Amino acid sequence: MVCSIFELKELLLVLINFKMLYRLIIFICLFGSVSIKCWSGDWKKIKTVQLSSPVMTISLDRYGMFYISDDDGNIYKYDTLGVLQLTYSPSRKADVTLMEAWRNVNIFVFYRNLQEFVLLDRFLSPSPNVRLESTDIGFVRLATFSYDNNIWLIDEQDFSLKKYDIGHSKVELYTPLDLLLDPSLYDMNFIREYQNLVFVNDKNSGVLVFDNMGIYKTKIPIKGLSRIGFFNDEIYFQDGDKVKFINIYTYIERTENLPESGSFQFILYTSSCLYLFKNASVEVYKR
Repeated sequence: MVCSIFELKELLLVLINFKMLYRLIIFICLFGSVSIKCWSGDWKKIKTVQLSSPVMTISLDRYGMFYISDDDGNIYKYDTLGVLQLTYSPSRKADVTLMEAWRNVNIFVFYRNLQEFVLLDRFLSPSPNVRLESTDIGFVRLATFSYDNNIWLIDEQDFSLKKYDIGHSKVELYTPLDLLLDPSLYDMNFIREYQNLVFVNDKNSGVLVFDNMGIYKTKIPIKGLSRIGFFNDEIYFQDGDKVKFINIYTYIERTENLPESGSFQFILYTSSCLYLFKNASVEVYKR
């Protein structure tokens, strides 16, 4: 049977489409899940840093140097090789509730029991402590620096997220949380502004995400976390013997193997450095 040129073209298109469909089916079978497993790369252990007391809080700056506080409120700055650089000892002993070093210009340190924060420069020299007091503020559970040099805080008295103007000692933005969380069942333990979004971690519910006006956007339903980290456009946290990443815009997940197994108190991750914290020690990895 002789086929016309038109019929040959039609047959060719069918074969091409069938080939594309076959490839699509294979791709879906292999990669259809939104959770993508990634090779961890070649992590090389540099050293184990032994500490004098257990780690209470941690933070990471833009250069990969890490900061820790102990149970006396002392703060230690380490370089990317785990070498101690500087130490800050406060005049009053107080537990550090939250520490944020990402801004580099200042390290923000919040003390819940004092209802105060202090700013440290890159040499860990302090500015005077600032007390969070206003007729618009009750009891501050969590606080962190905003990108415009003000304060995001969680007020337990009226169960809300607030943005506090330091210069004018007044609340600029207010978002009630009672419709998002059960006021009788919550454990909010971390807050941070990142890429014009505000992230509040509630251990019993997940990660609440707000825009930079304090308007609620969504909740990432991961429970049981004491802290989350940030890497490029992702949040990350330990998940068994892996690091789990969730994109903050697409919510696509991926995982990366840790170079050693164990239950770590904290982890800090960069493209070239990995720090694994176990009570009074830190495992330092490079790649």
